[in-house]
Amino acid sequence: MPEGLWTIIGLLAVGYVLLLMELFVPGGILGVIGGIAIIIGCYQAFGMGIAWGAATVVLSVVVTVVGVNTFFRTQAKRGLMLSDRRSATWKAPEASLAELVGRRGVTVSVLRPSGVAEIDGRRIDVVADSEFLSAGVEIVVREVEGVRVVVEASAGLAPEKPPEEAPTEPPDEPSDPPSKTASDA
Repeated sequence: MPEGLWTIIGLLAVGYVLLLMELFVPGGILGVIGGIAIIIGCYQAFGMGIAWGAATVVLSVVVTVVGVNTFFRTQAKRGLMLSDRRSATWKAPEASLAELVGRRGVTVSVLRPSGVAEIDGRRIDVVADSEFLSAGVEIVVREVEGVRVVVEASAGLAPEKPPEEAPTEPPDEPSDPPSKTASDA
């Protein structure tokens, strides 16, 4: 057996093990180190002769191609890759939201600025136009942008604002009486 063969075999084995580990521990570092180990193994094989180097490169390419094809045909890829199947619980947004513009409803939750309102007997996620609205306030749908339903308080039924404090009147007497000067006396 030629000298250094076990070093080459070890580098290639470590390289492929690190590439395999990269599938389960993502981040790129293990894959890069594995790829470097494989390249160094192939380079060292050329030190034993052109035939050994060419054979190592061909063997590395074959192992990589077979490994990738095997991976894509096994059950292991299902845990690592997204499938094209849709989740059974996912539901497409309703196309009928656009017809809610101008309809009236009542807030079910506080809108800060988003919350839930009941419009035409349906509970719908809504967004208040510019103000916080408390629960039970009558609202009107102003616009619908995709699945975003924008509402505002109905005219005349705007949410109550806290009363502003009346300005306090200044005291009748100044607190600091003017001091007498020598010219005043």
